[in-house]
Amino acid sequence: MKVTLLIATFFLLALASQAQWSQSDLSAQKHYLYSTGEYVVGKEQAGKIGLNYTYNNKYTISIGYSATLKKTMTPTDDFLKSASNLAPAYSTEPFENNENLHLMLGRIIPLDKQNSIRLVLQGGPGISTFRSPEFSLLTSGDRYDYNIATKKKLSLVVNPKLEMPLLSALGCSIGPMLIVNDEQKYFGASIGIMYGIIKN
Repeated sequence: MKVTLLIATFFLLALASQAQWSQSDLSAQKHYLYSTGEYVVGKEQAGKIGLNYTYNNKYTISIGYSATLKKTMTPTDDFLKSASNLAPAYSTEPFENNENLHLMLGRIIPLDKQNSIRLVLQGGPGISTFRSPEFSLLTSGDRYDYNIATKKKLSLVVNPKLEMPLLSALGCSIGPMLIVNDEQKYFGASIGIMYGIIKN
């Protein structure tokens, strides 16, 4: 539900900016507002959405959310040996995943005069949420249950990328993403779509 709400909010804001500025003289426009959706490949696959605002085609601020795909977990061999014929208590499967909510500031470096490709150097703080199952035996002794434990960490997010506006309202991006905290270091490569006001 939270992810759906974020996606809808980012998309509607980008759509509103497109409608608001569609009647203006975009040839003189230097401030852009657009949403992004990215697929991240790394040790764990992830998805990332963001809302980006650029000022004077030089500086950028980005609010984003990323999450690794949920991975099914099973009890360790030692846990399973602690009782005989252990079986899960419920049909739902335990999982683990990581989420990150971040705010990044950056500098835009145009790589050509037509602004058809630009380098965005950006980074900033984030809050990472780690979810993993904790297993426990039920009183019957032959079944186990689990509880999803959650912990949060302050993170540093670095996400430089190449942005390629294909049209005034549509483009693509590619670049690495690094999330560092005292729990883990996540590194991946992202490819995504940009939508909104992205160039004049």
